[in-house]
Amino acid sequence: MKRWGVLGGGGIAPSHVISLRRSPGVEIVGVADVAPEARERIGHDFEVRTFETIEALLEETRPDAVTIALPAPLHLAAARQAAARGVHVLCEKPLATSVAESDTMIEACRQAGVQLGAILNNRGYAQTRWIKAAIEAGRWRPRLVGIRAAMPGFRAPAANMVFALAIHYLDQMQWWLGPALEVNTLFGEGVVLSAIRFRDASGELRLSGAGRTGTGVKVDIEGDEGRLTLGRFGIESFDGEFGPFPIQEPEVDGMGFGPGHLTVIREATEALERDAPFPVSGEVGREAVALCEAVVRSGETHRWEPVA
Repeated sequence: MKRWGVLGGGGIAPSHVISLRRSPGVEIVGVADVAPEARERIGHDFEVRTFETIEALLEETRPDAVTIALPAPLHLAAARQAAARGVHVLCEKPLATSVAESDTMIEACRQAGVQLGAILNNRGYAQTRWIKAAIEAGRWRPRLVGIRAAMPGFRAPAANMVFALAIHYLDQMQWWLGPALEVNTLFGEGVVLSAIRFRDASGELRLSGAGRTGTGVKVDIEGDEGRLTLGRFGIESFDGEFGPFPIQEPEVDGMGFGPGHLTVIREATEALERDAPFPVSGEVGREAVALCEAVVRSGETHRWEPVA
């Protein structure tokens, strides 16, 4: 039995608490958040002990591991606090706000002798895993993976759109296709357009906050062996000859960001229980940040940028 804490009680925290509760061999020792309303809400909804500070949770409960459910600019400081006390860290995406911060986080955990893992929940769905397995087995060789996000009213700065939304799907691209090599991006008002070069395939990112109606996020995969469109609730269209695809997992009450967290977090807790590495490492989280950073940098320089 491993003792887990949750650092942060905001919007993503319920997904962490629900996932930890559904993971065997886990005891949740508490949730820390500086905001009284967040502590009151999550304490009431989940009947967990709450703490005003990260230090209080770490000192009073002595957890074996924590998940970080804080805003991205706070990830590095929280990870350092946990690592300094010998506590393993499983961090919500993005791992950090930059490659430099990600490297610092990785090194802090390495020096402390603790594990650092990333929560990239699109890796936790049966259908995305079926696609990954088909590619790895050589049954499908995608030539193009395209991301289309039409979300009217989502007019955040372009960098925020990339790190908050696109990171899920950019990571998914690299998981399927291998490391991205370079990126060329165009920014507009509430619009991000990117072309992404992989060794044997191409990627396309199209984020738009324009219009009055939206389609959510769609992922199109095209290859000689078949094509499909993957949406929020599973595969919407499919044409191929390499076997039936699995049914998407049902939504879970209280998890507003999809049930992929259930699998990713459960597998991390199971790995820690048997003293194995986290399945999605901090280094993988850094790769996702590096691609996001290259997308943003290219939008600012107006030229092809390498993925560091």
